[in-house]
Amino acid sequence: MPLNKKNKFLWFTGFFALLIFIFLFSIMAIFWIRLTPINQNFLSEIIKEDAIYFFISFLIFFEVVGFTIYTVLNLFFIPLTKLPDEISVMSTVNSSHRINIEGGKEIIAISKAINLFADHYETLQKNIKEEINRKRAGLEIEKNMLASFFDELPQGIIACNTEGEINLFNKKAKIIEAQNHTIGIGRSIFDIIDKDIITNALYEINVKKPKIHEAASSSFITLSPGNVLIKADISPITDLRDNFAGFIVVFYNIGKDFELYAKIDNIFKCTANQILSYLDKIKKTNMVTPEITSIEENLKKAEQDYIEKIKERLPFLVVSDRDIITTVQKKAGEKLNISLKPEFPSHINWIRIETYSFIDAFLSILTILKNKTLKRTFNCTLSKEENFLAIFFHIPDAEKNLDIFKDEKKFLKLKDFLNYHAAQISLSFNEKSEKGIKILMPLAEMKEAEGLRNIVIGREAYERPNFFDFDLFTKRKSDSKLNEMRLKDIVYTVLDTETTGLDTQNDEIISIGAVRIVNGRILTGEKFNQLIDPKMNIPLESEKIHGINNEMVKGKPNIKEVLPLFYQFSKNTVLVAHNAAFDMKMFSMKEAETGIKFDSPLLDTLLLALIVYPMHKRHDMAAIASFAGVNIVGRHTAMGDASATAEIFLKLIPLLAKKGIHTLNDAVKASKNTLYSKLKY
Repeated sequence: MPLNKKNKFLWFTGFFALLIFIFLFSIMAIFWIRLTPINQNFLSEIIKEDAIYFFISFLIFFEVVGFTIYTVLNLFFIPLTKLPDEISVMSTVNSSHRINIEGGKEIIAISKAINLFADHYETLQKNIKEEINRKRAGLEIEKNMLASFFDELPQGIIACNTEGEINLFNKKAKIIEAQNHTIGIGRSIFDIIDKDIITNALYEINVKKPKIHEAASSSFITLSPGNVLIKADISPITDLRDNFAGFIVVFYNIGKDFELYAKIDNIFKCTANQILSYLDKIKKTNMVTPEITSIEENLKKAEQDYIEKIKERLPFLVVSDRDIITTVQKKAGEKLNISLKPEFPSHINWIRIETYSFIDAFLSILTILKNKTLKRTFNCTLSKEENFLAIFFHIPDAEKNLDIFKDEKKFLKLKDFLNYHAAQISLSFNEKSEKGIKILMPLAEMKEAEGLRNIVIGREAYERPNFFDFDLFTKRKSDSKLNEMRLKDIVYTVLDTETTGLDTQNDEIISIGAVRIVNGRILTGEKFNQLIDPKMNIPLESEKIHGINNEMVKGKPNIKEVLPLFYQFSKNTVLVAHNAAFDMKMFSMKEAETGIKFDSPLLDTLLLALIVYPMHKRHDMAAIASFAGVNIVGRHTAMGDASATAEIFLKLIPLLAKKGIHTLNDAVKASKNTLYSKLKY
């Protein structure tokens, strides 16, 4: 077991005393050898007669030597070893901290001199901070105004870096989250919007970019985890060198619009069918008049205009037949293990589509055909037929396979896809008299992409408001493994629990509190704070500590409901707690009941404090908080202790760096070498 500094000095004292004993014994041995036999006998008689006095003399001598060494160590050497840690705290995390250690006059004089210097340093630091705050006051007002404006925008906005990590979002963005899919700084947008949709949209942007020599935007429609139908526009964010730095998603809730369009569509089609049916009856009576013909033409024109208006609400994009079918081919291989072998015409054809629903529809067709035919390879021929692009699938028994499409119930169902794209699906024969299924897509002219956007990081890129500068995308996620990431770059969930008692086998969790740390900042807007019904009586002794009584937890969710929510909150982060062994043991006791296992990396501020403050007698939260200059609000409440632990942890990071501990791997290894790491519950 590794020794702390104080134990090392005790061992040094004993070792030094042993050296003195060996030295004296060696001198006595040499002296004894040089005596004549008569003198040796004479001396032996004296020692035998006065043995007790010799023993007491030796004992007193060694006690005096040991006491002298121990006193010197405690008055000078041990206080000197404390000074670097004390000075480090003052210069990094707590400028109000002062040295207050016992020692000799010289040590106390040095401490007073350092404290005097610290007073001047703190005063200077406060003056500089006040001056900076005065200078920033105006900027803060403008920043808050802009933040308020941004937060009240009618659109939801999420900005992400290249890894899909959310760096910025507004209040409206919260409408698309669900209970188990939370929006937050540092979380992944792919937990909320399917990664394939984002990837496909970014692919479209790359397709546009070389054609228009600018950054382009793309759009898509999808269903959020909260069952909200959204239309989203995605635009790339580039740096001054035109390198991809991230993307921004602006989205709208179009669920109500689609419900309205569905009602209008139903009414319109029913009315149109009734009118057309009535006109057909009139035609059979040979009473056709110009007015009737005009009504029929106007009705068909109105239907076409209606379809066009619906299409305007969808994010259509003009793409080449080769690009989109090649994408379908790639997706079919990756997702469905289906080999699609397309045969393209010699010239490029352009079609106007909503790309995600197109890919989704064609993957659905291939899935159904695979299940029906039990084949994994399909041939596909593309050709131009008048004003349509014909996509022909070579399928035996196509009559049977066509019927199953009627039952397709995916988002933007196949019939809706065909309707909004003015497309058709039918049984057909190709020029080789092969039977199959043919889909006709209206051709379009290739035009420059609409809705161009180019968001550039850097003031020199273009004229922009200079109220302040958000460096949200200059920080890239490390390509190295989590263990090799720097402590200040990691995303943490800092937690604390309150329980009915300290018996991990029989007591229950009654409260979980947690906060998140991203980029060295505590996110005060992202907290987890939940009381839990333990289904048992809370002892009065425990209630006196945390203040939670039986009435407060009555009707609250049980641990089986809460733990999965907390797991989702803490997912993909490093866990931090004070005396973490206890909290994790309480969680592990619920694995069988909840099915939740916390296997994320874990750091314990108790162990980290032992590394930073090895000479201190106390390492409880209150002592560490006092030393680090952290004010604990709500002591012995899960939320209060979690917040305090988060502040303490941030204070420990620079102190750990001074000890050569920079990465997660460094911190874990150093923690394992501390005395308390062997603590079990």
